[in-house]
Amino acid sequence: VQRAYNTVVLEHTIYSSVFKWVPENYYSFVLAERAKVLGAHSTWQLCKSMLMENKAFDKSLPSPPDGSYSQFYLIVLQYETTISTKKLVSEVRALKKPVTERYDTNKFDFRVASSEDNDRLTGYLHNSVSPFGLLDAKSVKIILSKSVEATPFMWMGGGHVHCKVGMATTDFITALSPLILDVTEPRTGSDDIDL
Repeated sequence: VQRAYNTVVLEHTIYSSVFKWVPENYYSFVLAERAKVLGAHSTWQLCKSMLMENKAFDKSLPSPPDGSYSQFYLIVLQYETTISTKKLVSEVRALKKPVTERYDTNKFDFRVASSEDNDRLTGYLHNSVSPFGLLDAKSVKIILSKSVEATPFMWMGGGHVHCKVGMATTDFITALSPLILDVTEPRTGSDDIDL
Protein backbone atom coordinates (compact mmCIF):
# COMPACT_ATOMS: atom_id res chain seq x y z
CA VAL A 1 0.00 0.00 0.00
CA GLN A 2 2.73 2.48 0.96
CA ARG A 3 4.74 1.90 -2.21
CA ALA A 4 1.57 2.44 -4.28
CA TYR A 5 0.87 5.68 -2.41
CA ASN A 6 4.41 6.96 -3.03
CA THR A 7 3.96 6.17 -6.73
CA VAL A 8 0.66 8.10 -6.87
CA VAL A 9 2.29 11.20 -5.38
CA LEU A 10 5.29 10.97 -7.71
CA GLU A 11 3.05 10.39 -10.75
CA HIS A 12 1.64 13.84 -10.08
CA THR A 13 5.23 15.16 -10.43
CA ILE A 14 5.24 16.58 -6.94
CA TYR A 15 8.99 16.89 -6.62
CA SER A 16 8.66 18.91 -3.42
CA SER A 17 7.16 15.88 -1.67
CA VAL A 18 8.85 14.49 1.42
CA PHE A 19 7.79 11.29 3.20
CA LYS A 20 8.40 10.98 6.92
CA TRP A 21 7.75 8.00 9.19
CA VAL A 22 6.61 9.06 12.65
CA PRO A 23 6.80 7.23 16.00
CA GLU A 24 3.91 5.00 17.06
CA ASN A 25 2.97 7.44 19.84
CA TYR A 26 2.84 10.41 17.40
CA TYR A 27 -0.88 11.03 18.02
CA SER A 28 -0.30 11.33 21.76
CA PHE A 29 1.94 14.38 21.09
CA VAL A 30 0.65 17.95 21.25
CA LEU A 31 0.71 19.77 17.89
CA ALA A 32 4.00 21.56 18.64
CA GLU A 33 5.71 18.20 19.25
CA ARG A 34 4.23 16.77 16.04
CA ALA A 35 5.55 19.77 14.11
CA LYS A 36 9.00 19.23 15.60
CA VAL A 37 8.99 15.53 14.59
CA LEU A 38 8.13 16.52 11.01
CA GLY A 39 10.52 19.46 10.87
CA ALA A 40 7.60 21.81 10.22
CA HIS A 41 8.15 25.51 10.85
CA SER A 42 4.67 25.94 12.33
CA THR A 43 1.75 23.88 13.62
CA TRP A 44 -0.30 25.61 10.89
CA GLN A 45 1.49 23.38 8.36
CA LEU A 46 -0.05 20.25 9.90
CA CYS A 47 -3.14 19.16 7.95
CA LYS A 48 -5.66 16.37 8.00
CA SER A 49 -8.19 15.06 5.51
CA MET A 50 -11.76 14.55 6.68
CA LEU A 51 -14.45 12.86 4.62
CA MET A 52 -17.76 14.66 5.02
CA GLU A 53 -21.12 13.34 3.86
CA ASN A 54 -24.11 15.40 2.82
CA LYS A 55 -26.79 13.43 4.72
CA ALA A 56 -29.53 15.38 2.90
CA PHE A 57 -28.16 14.42 -0.54
CA ASP A 58 -30.99 13.78 -2.99
CA LYS A 59 -29.95 11.23 -5.65
CA SER A 60 -32.77 12.41 -7.92
CA LEU A 61 -31.09 15.81 -8.33
CA PRO A 62 -28.21 16.30 -10.77
CA SER A 63 -24.71 16.34 -9.28
CA PRO A 64 -22.89 18.87 -11.51
CA PRO A 65 -19.13 18.68 -12.15
CA ASP A 66 -18.61 22.12 -10.56
CA GLY A 67 -18.81 20.47 -7.11
CA SER A 68 -21.92 22.41 -6.09
CA TYR A 69 -23.83 19.26 -5.14
CA SER A 70 -22.11 16.02 -4.19
CA GLN A 71 -22.77 13.42 -1.50
CA PHE A 72 -19.15 13.27 -0.31
CA TYR A 73 -16.43 15.90 0.09
CA LEU A 74 -12.90 15.28 1.34
CA ILE A 75 -11.78 18.39 3.18
CA VAL A 76 -8.09 19.09 3.71
CA LEU A 77 -7.74 21.45 6.66
CA GLN A 78 -5.20 22.47 9.27
CA TYR A 79 -5.26 20.86 12.72
CA GLU A 80 -5.36 24.42 14.05
CA THR A 81 -8.82 24.82 12.52
CA THR A 82 -12.18 23.07 12.61
CA ILE A 83 -14.79 22.62 9.89
CA SER A 84 -17.70 25.05 10.00
CA THR A 85 -20.68 23.22 8.49
CA LYS A 86 -22.46 26.56 8.08
CA LYS A 87 -19.57 27.90 5.99
CA LEU A 88 -19.33 24.59 4.12
CA VAL A 89 -22.98 24.77 3.04
CA SER A 90 -22.64 28.43 2.04
CA GLU A 91 -19.43 27.94 0.06
CA VAL A 92 -20.60 24.78 -1.73
CA ARG A 93 -23.94 26.37 -2.66
CA ALA A 94 -22.09 29.46 -3.96
CA LEU A 95 -20.32 27.29 -6.55
CA LYS A 96 -23.61 27.01 -8.44
CA LYS A 97 -24.13 29.87 -10.87
CA PRO A 98 -26.54 31.53 -11.38
CA VAL A 99 -27.98 32.04 -7.92
CA THR A 100 -31.48 31.10 -9.11
CA GLU A 101 -30.28 27.54 -9.87
CA ARG A 102 -28.77 26.84 -6.44
CA TYR A 103 -30.31 24.04 -4.41
CA ASP A 104 -32.13 25.04 -1.24
CA THR A 105 -30.22 24.85 2.04
CA ASN A 106 -32.44 21.94 3.16
CA LYS A 107 -30.61 19.81 0.56
CA PHE A 108 -27.41 20.13 2.62
CA ASP A 109 -26.65 18.52 5.99
CA PHE A 110 -22.93 17.86 6.38
CA ARG A 111 -21.65 15.30 8.89
CA VAL A 112 -18.42 13.36 9.28
CA ALA A 113 -18.78 10.27 7.08
CA SER A 114 -18.98 6.85 8.69
CA SER A 115 -15.78 4.84 9.01
CA GLU A 116 -17.28 2.34 6.54
CA ASP A 117 -17.84 5.03 3.90
CA ASN A 118 -14.40 6.48 4.64
CA ASP A 119 -12.71 3.10 4.09
CA ARG A 120 -14.82 2.31 0.98
CA LEU A 121 -14.28 5.67 -0.75
CA THR A 122 -10.77 6.66 0.33
CA GLY A 123 -9.16 3.27 0.90
CA TYR A 124 -7.40 4.68 3.97
CA LEU A 125 -7.85 4.11 7.68
CA HIS A 126 -8.27 6.80 10.35
CA ASN A 127 -5.16 9.05 10.68
CA SER A 128 -3.81 7.97 7.29
CA VAL A 129 -6.44 9.48 4.95
CA SER A 130 -5.03 11.38 2.01
CA PRO A 131 -6.55 13.00 -1.08
CA PHE A 132 -4.04 11.13 -3.26
CA GLY A 133 -4.98 7.68 -4.54
CA LEU A 134 -8.63 7.67 -3.45
CA LEU A 135 -10.36 4.36 -4.21
CA ASP A 136 -13.44 6.11 -5.59
CA ALA A 137 -12.20 9.52 -6.69
CA LYS A 138 -15.27 10.10 -8.91
CA SER A 139 -17.59 10.04 -5.88
CA VAL A 140 -15.53 12.45 -3.76
CA LYS A 141 -14.93 16.15 -4.37
CA ILE A 142 -11.74 17.49 -2.78
CA ILE A 143 -11.86 20.78 -0.90
CA LEU A 144 -8.74 22.57 0.32
CA SER A 145 -9.54 24.95 3.15
CA LYS A 146 -8.71 28.48 2.01
CA SER A 147 -6.56 29.04 5.11
CA VAL A 148 -4.14 26.31 3.94
CA GLU A 149 -3.53 28.20 0.69
CA ALA A 150 -1.51 30.82 2.62
CA THR A 151 0.84 28.14 3.99
CA PRO A 152 3.81 27.56 1.64
CA PHE A 153 4.35 23.95 2.77
CA MET A 154 1.87 21.45 4.20
CA TRP A 155 2.01 18.05 5.92
CA MET A 156 -0.77 15.44 5.79
CA GLY A 157 -1.52 11.74 6.07
CA GLY A 158 0.72 9.66 3.86
CA GLY A 159 -1.43 6.58 3.30
CA HIS A 160 -0.30 4.81 6.48
CA VAL A 161 -1.01 5.83 10.06
CA HIS A 162 2.73 6.27 10.78
CA CYS A 163 3.67 7.95 7.50
CA LYS A 164 3.19 11.62 6.71
CA VAL A 165 3.82 13.42 3.44
CA GLY A 166 4.80 17.04 3.10
CA MET A 167 4.76 19.14 -0.05
CA ALA A 168 4.59 22.66 -1.37
CA THR A 169 0.99 23.84 -1.16
CA THR A 170 1.19 25.12 -4.74
CA ASP A 171 2.21 21.62 -5.89
CA PHE A 172 -0.79 20.14 -4.05
CA ILE A 173 -3.12 22.61 -5.78
CA THR A 174 -1.58 22.00 -9.21
CA ALA A 175 -1.74 18.21 -8.83
CA LEU A 176 -5.30 17.84 -7.54
CA SER A 177 -7.11 21.05 -8.61
CA PRO A 178 -9.17 21.06 -5.41
CA LEU A 179 -12.01 23.42 -4.71
CA ILE A 180 -10.45 26.14 -2.53
CA LEU A 181 -13.16 27.27 -0.13
CA ASP A 182 -13.44 29.13 3.17
CA VAL A 183 -14.88 26.26 5.25
CA THR A 184 -13.02 26.45 8.56
CA GLU A 185 -12.80 28.45 11.78
CA PRO A 186 -9.80 28.74 14.11
CA ARG A 187 -9.83 25.97 16.71
CA THR A 188 -10.63 26.82 20.30
CA GLY A 189 -8.70 25.26 23.19
CA SER A 190 -11.56 22.88 23.99
CA ASP A 191 -11.69 21.26 20.54
CA ASP A 192 -10.46 17.69 20.10
CA ILE A 193 -7.38 17.74 17.83
CA ASP A 194 -7.73 14.10 16.79
CA LEU A 195 -11.01 14.45 14.92
